[in-house]
Amino acid sequence: MTKYAFVLGSNWLLSIAELLIYIQDRGFEGTLVDQSRNAVIVDIKQRLDVEQLMEMQSALGGCYKVGKVIWDYDIDVPLAAYPARKAADKEMLKEIRKCPWLKIVWPRSRGKKIKFGISTYPIFNGGFPINFRRFTRGMDDQVKKLLLENGARRADYFAYDEPDRRVSSRLNISLWPKTIARNNLLAQPNAEILAIFSEHKLYIARTRFVYDSMLQQYRDESRPFVSAEISTSPKICRTLLTLAGARPGDTILDPFCGTGTLLMEAALLGMKCIGVDIDGDQVQGARSNMKWLVRDLGERLDYDIFKGDSRRLSSLVKKQVDAVAFEPLLGPIYKEVPPIVEVEKTIKELTTLYRQVLTEIATILRPDGRVAMTIPVINTQGEPISVKFKELTMNTGMTLYRMLSSESIKTRSDIDPRLKIRPERELIPERKKGQLVQRAIIVLEK
Repeated sequence: MTKYAFVLGSNWLLSIAELLIYIQDRGFEGTLVDQSRNAVIVDIKQRLDVEQLMEMQSALGGCYKVGKVIWDYDIDVPLAAYPARKAADKEMLKEIRKCPWLKIVWPRSRGKKIKFGISTYPIFNGGFPINFRRFTRGMDDQVKKLLLENGARRADYFAYDEPDRRVSSRLNISLWPKTIARNNLLAQPNAEILAIFSEHKLYIARTRFVYDSMLQQYRDESRPFVSAEISTSPKICRTLLTLAGARPGDTILDPFCGTGTLLMEAALLGMKCIGVDIDGDQVQGARSNMKWLVRDLGERLDYDIFKGDSRRLSSLVKKQVDAVAFEPLLGPIYKEVPPIVEVEKTIKELTTLYRQVLTEIATILRPDGRVAMTIPVINTQGEPISVKFKELTMNTGMTLYRMLSSESIKTRSDIDPRLKIRPERELIPERKKGQLVQRAIIVLEK
């Protein structure tokens, strides 16, 4: 068994669900053995090669980094060595500064110029009695010192002095993918080291692959047609594709394709794409974007995009598809809290639309195929209102697929309630702060 570390996106439950489904679909024997709100440790029976890890990182929309665990400490060691509000225990500080894992990362450092960085991932973003900034900078300095003592010609580390630009109150103690790429930190003899804290352990892992944020930014800014108001993020698109069980070579369908963001992500993952949308302008935008992607990649892509009503899919799509992933219409954009009666009417209309589309999908989806989709969760003057699953799936030939399998989660029973994962979930919320229309992600199977 080999332990791998995965750094999670902002929706930690969705990231974990996606990761576990990916592992299961690829036939790997993997179990989630420890977790925080920022990262998870997964024990995988098979030893994954470079190509498998690269494909995994590329496919996962909710995991930013993947690394191989090379060492772990009992949490009492860093708690005593870098306490938040008292003096450090000198013996524990001495223990953690030995860095016995250094020889695993750099077995031959003599005479080499080495660039590195320590990226720290706390158990929570706040509220844990460790001084994580002091830990991170202390480990940076100690690793540099040991490398030079071991004969390295030069050792330089990368760290941030300024606050996190996304949330100024959050510690900026982990390297961004852009920094890692620009400074070539994943190429020998350079390295990024992940320090991942759970409730009972500190895991040390060496990063193998990271999310390519610069390439994604380039594609977002360079494609010819963008509709920001209704576009789904590329990361969520990849998550939906993974949840739907899509793999390279598969034919995937997006029956509400809009400007083609999901189609582009699927094509980049080596899939054949079919898109349908009722809006002619959106269809033209999707076609323009796919043509641009063909030119940008310099290779042929297999795709079809149709203008039409997805309630009559079988008259448009004449071939079997392997997986379906989409974000449908989610209803009106509300500027103030809507009355319950209005929301109930909207949800009823959307449920009818979704059910009609799912019924058509079932006629062209392969046996055992899956559908991953978003549904609206609308905040009202009372409780949030969403689609009822029984009404959604009635007479469609589809059933709910439960995420976060209990067989794949083997964490401690005495875990902090904030870290507990309720398994066998029918949906996972995907919230955006301040929006009245939220969304949740569900998976269906034929």
